[in-house]
Amino acid sequence: MIIKTKALVVKESIVGESDKYITLFTKDLGKIQAIAPKSKKYDNSLASGTQLFVYGEFMLTAYKDTYRLMNVEIINMFHELRNDLTVLSYASYILEFVAEVAQVEQGGPDNETLLSLTLMTLHSLVKNKHPLKLIRCIFELRALSILGFMPELKQCVECSRPLREDPENTYIFVYESGGLVCESCIPYHQKHSDISFSTLYTMKHITHTPIKQLFSFQVNATILNELESVCNLYSRFHIEKSFKTLDFIKQIED
Repeated sequence: MIIKTKALVVKESIVGESDKYITLFTKDLGKIQAIAPKSKKYDNSLASGTQLFVYGEFMLTAYKDTYRLMNVEIINMFHELRNDLTVLSYASYILEFVAEVAQVEQGGPDNETLLSLTLMTLHSLVKNKHPLKLIRCIFELRALSILGFMPELKQCVECSRPLREDPENTYIFVYESGGLVCESCIPYHQKHSDISFSTLYTMKHITHTPIKQLFSFQVNATILNELESVCNLYSRFHIEKSFKTLDFIKQIED
């Protein structure tokens, strides 16, 4: 059976001397692996279309659980990501994250939405008009929301008490519970992050605004620090994986 699907190359590995196994995050099939014969050779027509970050229309043959790449019509290679080591590192982290959380061979709106978010994030990294840490936080928080870990930002996650919006308030975010906690319930939680009203407003914007408008705002250093603190803990708790690229980013930014 021949399949055509739009997809992003999120992982590649060499097999033997000239073949590749590529992991594709597809619009229709979710995450799949495909063999790309002779694609390691530069004179092969598949060489350029099987690199990391390539987004295109992939033609595959499918037999049971095996996919074989026949052709790629490249839509975007995101070449500019490779012009700066730090930008490339953040982009590589995004792909590593997606390769970890994407559902295997399952289509549906979640995969399609996550793919759209990933592509928008890569475009934002190419433009390089926002702090890289902000781009990463926006991606992580929205991706977790798509995956079913939407944080509760309107009421106490423990007692369901509505939390009044007040620019003078400080809010308590408990990552293990998945949202805000009121002052009455906080004694039950030792690990939490204090965030300002501005950071809370930013988180609401990230989780609800249309994806095409996600990367259209800036924040000050205080908000970014609070947002990064929340995302670090929230992402680590739900994904339960140590990412090598994230460790490398910390090394080059220290």
